[in-house]
Amino acid sequence: MPLRRLHRHHEHIRRLLAAIASLALTAALLALGTSSAAARTTNRPAPQGHGTCTAVPSGSEAPNGAAWACYEAKPGASAPAPATAHALAPALRDDPPDPESPEALCGKQPPENSTRLVYCIERELRWTYYGPDQKEVIGFAGGRLYIYSKLKAVQHSNWQESVIVTLDSKTDNIPAVELALQTICTGQCSASAPLVAKLSKVDEHVGGTIDYNSPVGPDAEALVQIQYHVIMNLQVPGEVLPPKNTDWVGPQIRCDGKTGQWTGCVIPEHMANVTVRRSLYRAAAITYEWAQNNLTTLSMGTKSKPLHYKKMTEEEKKRSRDLTCNRAPDRFVKDPSVPDDSCDEFPSSPRPRRQGGHPVRGHPPREKAASSFDAGGWPGPPATSRRTPVRRTRCSNVR
Repeated sequence: MPLRRLHRHHEHIRRLLAAIASLALTAALLALGTSSAAARTTNRPAPQGHGTCTAVPSGSEAPNGAAWACYEAKPGASAPAPATAHALAPALRDDPPDPESPEALCGKQPPENSTRLVYCIERELRWTYYGPDQKEVIGFAGGRLYIYSKLKAVQHSNWQESVIVTLDSKTDNIPAVELALQTICTGQCSASAPLVAKLSKVDEHVGGTIDYNSPVGPDAEALVQIQYHVIMNLQVPGEVLPPKNTDWVGPQIRCDGKTGQWTGCVIPEHMANVTVRRSLYRAAAITYEWAQNNLTTLSMGTKSKPLHYKKMTEEEKKRSRDLTCNRAPDRFVKDPSVPDDSCDEFPSSPRPRRQGGHPVRGHPPREKAASSFDAGGWPGPPATSRRTPVRRTRCSNVR
C-alpha cells in the first residue's frame, strides 16, 4: 500500500478510536451523573408532613420524575357513602335514624365514634409520588378505610369487625394501590389473619372481616386493646415499591363473665344507661331518683361520678351497717307494726333477697313510700321508717 494511503488509513483509525473514547467518556459521565442524582435523592431526609415515605429505586417503572413514594392513613371526617355503609352493616331501620349505624358513627373522632356496644374507625388514605423537591406531586391516589363492629353481634366474648377499603380517586399514571391490614389484640385476646386489598379502579371498594376472641371464664374479666398495623404500597407494572407502615390504637374493650349466662364485651369508656323503674323497684327507685336529682353537690349519676355498686368485704359491710343503723342521732328503732323489722343500708342492702334495692314483699313502709310517690307526693325527701336518702348517699351508688 502506498505510504500516503497508509498514512490516511492510520489517521482514520486514530480519529475513530478518539470518537469511541469520547463516546465512552460521555456515557460514563452520564451514568455518574444519574447515579449521583439517585444518591442525592436517597441520601436526603425523607419528606416531612406527608406520612411515611420511601425513595423510589433507580430504574423503577414509577412515573417519570417520581423520587419519593409517600403513604398516609390519617383520621378522617367523612361518613361512608350509602353503598359502603350498607356493606359495613345492612341497615335494620331507617326511621328514626339508627344512632349506632355506620353513617352515625364513622367519620367522627373518639369518643363520638363509638357507643357502649358499637364502634367505627375511619382513616383517610393517600398514596402519593413526589418529585425530588418533595413538593411537586407526580401521581396521587386517595381512598378511605372503614372498620365497623357490633360487640353484641356474636354470643360469648367474640366479636367481628367489618372492613371496607375504597379507592375514591387516582391519576392515570398510578395503575393500582394496595393496603394490608393486620391487627394485634393485646391482653387476653386473639385476632384472625390480616386482610389485603388491591384496588385499580376509581369508586371500587374491597371488603373483608377480622374475628376476635377473648376467652374469659365465669366471674372473670379482661381488658383488651386492638392495635392496627397498615402496610401501604404503590403498585407499578412489574414492580411493587418498598412498603411503608402506619399504626394506631383502637378502642379499649372489656370482656367479662360477671353477669348473665354468657360472657360478653363492652367499651367501658361509655357508661351503661340503666332504667330503674318505680313499678318494679318501687321505694328503691324513688330513693335513687331523688338522690340523683337533689344531691347536686355530690354530682351523682354524672359521667365523672357514675352510680355504681361497690362490692364490700364483711368488715366494710359491718361498718357501713353500723353507720346507717346504730349511731346517733338517728339510731334505728324497730317498728312494732312491722313483722321482723330490721335495719340495713336501704335500698342497697347486702343481705340476701334485698341486694340492689328490691322491695321486700309485705313491708308496709316501703310499699307506702312507692304509692305516695306515684300519687304525686314527696314535697321533700321520701320518708320511710329508715333514714332519709340524705344520710344514705353512699348506698345509692348502684349500677
